[in-house]
Amino acid sequence: MHKSKGNTIWFDDAVEKVGADPMRLIFCLQDPAQELRFGYNSLKEPANDIGILFNMSKLISNSKKVRIDYIEDKWILSRFNNLIKKATEEIENLHPHIYTRALKDFWLNDFSRGYIQLVRDRLASDDLASKYVLRELYVSLIQLSAPVIPFISEKIWLDLKEKGVVKEESVHLCNWPKYDSKKIDEKLEKDFTIAFKLIELGLFERDKEKIGLKWPLSKAVVYFKEELSDDIQEIIARQLNVKKVELKKITVGEENKIELDINMTPELEAEGYSREFARNVQALRKKAGLQKGQLIELKISCSSRMGAFLNKNIHFLLERTNSKKIEFVDVKSIKNGVAFSIKNEGIIVKFL
Repeated sequence: MHKSKGNTIWFDDAVEKVGADPMRLIFCLQDPAQELRFGYNSLKEPANDIGILFNMSKLISNSKKVRIDYIEDKWILSRFNNLIKKATEEIENLHPHIYTRALKDFWLNDFSRGYIQLVRDRLASDDLASKYVLRELYVSLIQLSAPVIPFISEKIWLDLKEKGVVKEESVHLCNWPKYDSKKIDEKLEKDFTIAFKLIELGLFERDKEKIGLKWPLSKAVVYFKEELSDDIQEIIARQLNVKKVELKKITVGEENKIELDINMTPELEAEGYSREFARNVQALRKKAGLQKGQLIELKISCSSRMGAFLNKNIHFLLERTNSKKIEFVDVKSIKNGVAFSIKNEGIIVKFL
């Protein structure tokens, strides 16, 4: 890009088209010792990354401090305190690109794709600890982000203030976060790095067998060279949606791998159908504009086979669909219902 070649992008034009924060982010990520090839295509990724940070604000609510017992909560708190420590050191050493890379890596990988995925079921059940951890981390994360992406940080902050989550008038009037060395656990972070790699192997096996994550399996056999704590095995089991993890040690030179028991028992099949059914009803509730606390009466028309599957998990369905009553009826009893299918099993529902 050069003015003499006529392909210059003027700053004001770029800001008008994509906004200032994506441009600030891409420049802050850049090593000043290297050349930056700038263009509108290169701004798509930072704009998307900022969008992910902004969308996480929808999960944040005003929550009270509670005791932290879950291992995934302790892990993300360790990762975040390490981030504050690194960010502070790199800014003081005049390395803004290293600070910005660590910041973006945290909100994309550790926070969004890591922690929020780990606690999604806890959030769905209004777990107080996960809501508290989310709030504490997100507020401080926006404070860390403010020097790099000041405009979206301020927008997020004002939205949080409106919800009563924060009190300060502006994120730019806040003190810089301080890390707590007592919350940093290097071994725990290493254990989770291993867990995420094994989870990735397991998800690959699910994709290979074309078995969706909503469908539970009885067992995953993990071939690994070291012992895994019960907590880490539980994390792996939960993320792969298997009932148990069986660990088999391998020798040096052998590759880590995971084998899934894909035999589907009637109980597992019933649970899978129930989860898919709940997911469909939740989507219909959202489309209808219903809030989480609004209870419904749910009428279902389906085959006797599907009805038997759903009845086995009726309490789960009552909770997940926010229903005070679920009734199985003949198709003639449902007028203006909504139809969908799960593995070629036709279902019609209507809620009141």
